Amino acid sequence: MRGGAVDLFCGVGGASLGLQLAGFQVLGAVDIDNLATEVYSRNLGLEPLRGDLRKLSYRDVLEHFGLSKDDVTLLVGCPPCQAFSTLRRTRPWRGNEPRDELLLAFLKHIEEGRPNVVVFENVPGIVSLDEGAYLKLYLEEMRKMGYGTVFKVVRAADYGVPQFRRRVFAFSVLGAKSDDLVVPNPTHSDPSRVDENGKLPWKTVRDAISDLPPLEPGEEDPSIPNHRARKHGEKVLRIIRSLPKNGGSRKDLPEDLWLPCHVKLINKGGAESVYGRMWWDKPAPTMTTRCTTPSSGRFVHPEQDRAITPREAARLQTFPDWFTFPREFASAERLIGNAVPPDLLRVLVDGFFKENGWIA
Repeated sequence: MRGGAVDLFCGVGGASLGLQLAGFQVLGAVDIDNLATEVYSRNLGLEPLRGDLRKLSYRDVLEHFGLSKDDVTLLVGCPPCQAFSTLRRTRPWRGNEPRDELLLAFLKHIEEGRPNVVVFENVPGIVSLDEGAYLKLYLEEMRKMGYGTVFKVVRAADYGVPQFRRRVFAFSVLGAKSDDLVVPNPTHSDPSRVDENGKLPWKTVRDAISDLPPLEPGEEDPSIPNHRARKHGEKVLRIIRSLPKNGGSRKDLPEDLWLPCHVKLINKGGAESVYGRMWWDKPAPTMTTRCTTPSSGRFVHPEQDRAITPREAARLQTFPDWFTFPREFASAERLIGNAVPPDLLRVLVDGFFKENGWIA
């Protein structure tokens, strides 16, 4: 074991599972979402502390799990992206508006605990929103606390996850110099470039889900948890059936099947993924909180006439089949889409410790 870890804003436990796979013992976890913590507890065997990290102290967290500061080598935090999401709003917050409270809460817990290593994950918008003010705030506060930090916007597919998900990861080490730290190099690449530096080819949708039993809309395979297909209405089924297999999009539809929103987009572009099929031999698009809803993205199966199932979405997020989610579609897709892909965190953390070997 590399040491003990605590997972703040843990959700269903994607980061925790990744840390376990990277050789850490997860000793504590905290989240405010009751459903997420129920899923975490059922799958990982540790019951998270349910609470608001803006109101809890780090001491509260340690005492709840019977820990001391010395027990925790690594702290991971994935604060929900209140301010940084591209879905938030178009203008930056003004200087006199409150800063992101969850980011500040994470910094407060770091300052109280002073773990050796901190891993921070968030959406790419934190790099650009308000000229990067929120990321600059994080980096400056970490510097004041004595941490060296290195960060990078990574693409999940480049680290062996079958998904084009982009996220910011920042790695901080107490007492280190930022210039001495490196983010792990990608392990995978576009198949046309796999000979470069000996990288492996991207993992694809085919790699992740092609072995799952086929389903008709509304069907379920009881032998595989959450492999349950949505039952689509006739109009949605007509649209899906008209999509060319393996990568078809709304632009391929006959005009009589265009929805009002499609007509509005003719001259504006955008929303290319709505009612789109995935490609078998490419990584999937980002799994969102609507990742089993065909009207919300390229979430139609490459060849079967239905949206992907929660199990297929979970596999594209690299959750193993034993890791189960709620039966209800909206709850399952929300929790799956919000999760950190376990394999992404595993590869990054393992690589960080190896490439910065003096820390391990």
